[in-house]
Amino acid sequence: MPCGEERVRVVSYPAKGSRILRTVGIVLIVLGVVLIVLCVPLWAWLSLIGAMLILAGLLLLRR
Repeated sequence: MPCGEERVRVVSYPAKGSRILRTVGIVLIVLGVVLIVLCVPLWAWLSLIGAMLILAGLLLLRR
């Protein structure tokens, strides 16, 4: 290889898959979200909402 010449390897994502694969992917994502929502206990959701309310209050006080 001559001095100063660089070889660049170009990596590209594969072309978008078929409509069926895309649909299956979306269904899997939705099922995963539903499982998480159903399995997380109520106290965890309430603590998350409480933390968001505290953060919103702090943001409002800073203005």
